[in-house]
Amino acid sequence: MKNPTESSDSPAASLRRYAPPPRRVRYARCGDAGVFELPRLLLEEIWTDGSAHRPDGLEGEWILYRRTTRERLDGAEGPVTEDALVGYGPDGLADLGTFMGDVLETYDPPQLVLPSEPTVGATWSATHQRGQRTSERSVELVRGEQPGELISVAEIRREEGVLVLRNRYVEGEGWVGYEALVQIPGRPSLRMWSEGLTVETAPRAPEA
Repeated sequence: MKNPTESSDSPAASLRRYAPPPRRVRYARCGDAGVFELPRLLLEEIWTDGSAHRPDGLEGEWILYRRTTRERLDGAEGPVTEDALVGYGPDGLADLGTFMGDVLETYDPPQLVLPSEPTVGATWSATHQRGQRTSERSVELVRGEQPGELISVAEIRREEGVLVLRNRYVEGEGWVGYEALVQIPGRPSLRMWSEGLTVETAPRAPEA
C-alpha cells in the first residue's frame, strides 16, 4: 500500500479530530436507480470493542472496533446490513474486514480510510483482496465547502463495475455523511446518500 503519511506508534490526535470513534450512529440511506427512487432505509451503527477479533499478523498498536449496522424498523432493531471490523492503527483509520457469520473475512491489505495526519491533497492507492473479490482502490482527500471539512473521494474498481464513494468529515465533529455512485455496465446508475445523521461519541477502547 502507498501510505501518504509516516507511520506513528498510535493513532494521531489530528485523525481523532476528524474521525473520533463513535458509540452509535443513526442516519437514513436514500437513493435512486435511474428514474426510480429507492426505499428510504433507517440505519443504526453500533461500535463496540473489537480487540477480541484482532487478525493474525496485524502489526503495531491498534484500537479495534466491531461496527455492526442494522436497519431500524418502527423504532426496533431490524436485520444486519453490515458487520465489520475497523481500527485505528499506525497508518490511520482502516477497514480490516467483514464478518460472515462468526468468521472474519479480512482485507489484504487493510483498506485505509483516513491517514494518521489527514491533509488536503493526500492520495493513496492499493489492490485489495477479500475472499474471492479483488478491488483496485484509489483515494484523494479534497477540501469541502464547510469550514474544516475534508472529503475522502474513493474510486473502487471491481470486475463488475465502479463505485465512487465520497465520505465527508468535519474537524471537531467527525463523519457527517456520504454520497455514492455505482456504475455497472448495462444497468442504470445507482446513487446513494445519507440524511439526518446523528452521532453519539464512544469512550476510548483498549489497545489491542
